[in-house]
Amino acid sequence: MSRRLIGVDLAWSARNGTGCVELAWDGDELVLSDVGLCGSIEEIVEWIDPGKGGWVVAVDAPLVVKNKTGRRDADADVSDRYRKFEAGAYPTNLTLLGEDHRGGQLLRTLEACGGQVVERPADASGSRLVFETYPHAVMVELFPLVRTIKYKKGHVAQRRNGQRELAEEIRAHLCSEAANPRLRIDDVLADLLREPDPILKGRELKSREDKLDGLICAYTAAWLDAGKPWNEFGQVGEGVMVAPRVRSLP
Repeated sequence: MSRRLIGVDLAWSARNGTGCVELAWDGDELVLSDVGLCGSIEEIVEWIDPGKGGWVVAVDAPLVVKNKTGRRDADADVSDRYRKFEAGAYPTNLTLLGEDHRGGQLLRTLEACGGQVVERPADASGSRLVFETYPHAVMVELFPLVRTIKYKKGHVAQRRNGQRELAEEIRAHLCSEAANPRLRIDDVLADLLREPDPILKGRELKSREDKLDGLICAYTAAWLDAGKPWNEFGQVGEGVMVAPRVRSLP
């Protein structure tokens, strides 16, 4: 387990921040080695530094989209599994995203650097891997949630409280002694998971959300790197989402 573990919460536009988080193995535990915000695809790729060793990159954004209209099977499959948790996926198509969408741009750039897209278990053996994930689905699997945490929408106080709840769930379920793999709390991670400032709002509040999502993505990269069980949603070649498999759900 020597690959770098990277999570990218890819924003729909370069005008918005993309949360990027890198975890590293220290024995059987994970440590937060870097966290940042990027804008353009070029900035994201520079932050990832794909020429540096092996890596697993988990991206919260559609990477492979072939359908002009409607929704991908991945979107439908995720919604079917997690709908009762209020974790359905938005429909994805080229009419909504455009032919040259940002997820596709990032995927092509990483593939040009030796990256291999993960769509099934047999794909997970390469030294440089990239896959699409969905933080809400990941949280439902890893945390004992009845419904998704509301940290993205609503007024400022609701979003701030949602971030507080998400940080508490991360501490309780990813940083506990029972977690496997365990995310070790150090000064850098403690700062990210700190109690949100009661006056935090606007771009600063959104930036913290992006980093927390990036952390969930990076943990999912570590989950795959460790060979833990996972689900894939969708059809090979048409866009596949990957999430941990923990709960016994219909």
